[in-house]
This record gives sequence, C-alpha cells and structure tokens, in this order.
Amino acid sequence: MGVRLSKLQALSQKHWIGKTDAGHRYSTEEWLSKYASEFLAMIPSGGILLDVGCGACQLTTYFAEEFDKVYAVDFSETMLATARQRVDGCGLTNVSLLSGTAQKFPEAVHEADVILSCGVVQYLTLPDFREHLHECRRVLSKGGMVCVAMIPNLALKELYYSKILGHNEGDYVGRLRTWIELRRRHVLAYLRGDLLWDAIGNWFSQRDVAIAASDAGFDVEFRNSWFYEYRFHALLTPVKSLY
Repeated sequence: MGVRLSKLQALSQKHWIGKTDAGHRYSTEEWLSKYASEFLAMIPSGGILLDVGCGACQLTTYFAEEFDKVYAVDFSETMLATARQRVDGCGLTNVSLLSGTAQKFPEAVHEADVILSCGVVQYLTLPDFREHLHECRRVLSKGGMVCVAMIPNLALKELYYSKILGHNEGDYVGRLRTWIELRRRHVLAYLRGDLLWDAIGNWFSQRDVAIAASDAGFDVEFRNSWFYEYRFHALLTPVKSLY
C-alpha cells in the first residue's frame, strides 16, 4: 500500500515528472562541485550514503567517491534516466539508482550511515516531513547522521520574495510596487490552488524542524546555507538515550 500524498506533494510530483534537471541556481560543473563541497563539509564520509531526491545526480556524482556505497533515490523516472547517463559517464560503479519517495524508501535500502535529503522538504507539509524523518530513523545505522539540506527559512521568506522573486533593488516606491505585485500573484495562486507559485512550496521555521526531529528521536543542529541566503540545513543524530 503506497503512502497517501498531500496536495503539496502531489503537485510537486506532477511538477517534477518529465524533468531532467534539478534547477540549481547555477548548473555549471564548477558550481555543482561547490554545492557538493558544502554538504561534504557537514557529513561524515565512508559507509553507505542514501541520497533522497537525487534528481539527475548532479551532486550525487561528487559524493560517490567519499562513500563505499550510494543509494540514489527519486520518484521521477526521467530524472533517474538522466542520472543513469551521468553516473555511467563518470564511470561510477558504487551508485545504485532506485525509485522511491521521501516518505517511503525503496525496499533495497535496509540501512544507511548517512542520509541526505537536499531541496526535498520544501515539497512536504509538516506532517509529510515528520513521516520523512521517521522513515530516515527506520533505516539509519547506529551512530549515523541525517542531513536535511536546503530548507527554506520561514524567517527569511520576505527577503526571498523581495530580493529573489521580486528582483527588487529600488527605492521605497519600487519596493512598494514589488510588494503589491507579489501579493497579487499570491492571491491569484491561492485562488487556483497553486502551492508552488513562488517556486518554493513550503517554508519551515527552525522550531518546526526541531520539534519534528525530536518526535522522530533526533537531536538537531542547524547550519546556514553557504550559497542560498534564505535557506538553512539541519544535521540530525539519533538521541543517544534511545539506543
């Protein structure tokens, strides 16, 4: 029996089905390497990595040499097909591409030392996110780590709307016009049920993440994103008293 999808997750899957590129801010190999280096600086290497929402493996191929085995998981068959071309082109033999979601990992994944879900949780409601963390807890090895990366920061939502989405660098009048236009777009999106109107989806506070992490049996540490000013990362480790 499959996991029931929330409206946000269903819209997100519809959006990504058929895509072949993850849509990073910059997609050159130089920048992909920089993005990957940020995550590698936060997570331990070695053992088994589970990369949830791997997309076309644009970052996964940079992780692969640091781990004995990599499970790269995505629900989009077109993404996985593109990922296969990239993985084969890089000559990597330790990457297994599997179909799955953030709430239900493939049956082939029994255990992982590190779980990375990068740019995934913005497509989850808070209940979806809790399910994702419980699924991570289920397969995470003793002493392992979960890195929930690129979480849209609710505290910086207005910064994104004005500086990124609105491209606003003007005076007071320009800022006011931008604010009005964004609110107009938001209302229209609400009326047509477009939960992805801002190209983000869901925004989280660090308190939201901390509560969900605690509920799933994790301690959490937060880090700011190097390259995306309105996002943060959460490093989760199992609460030691639960062992």
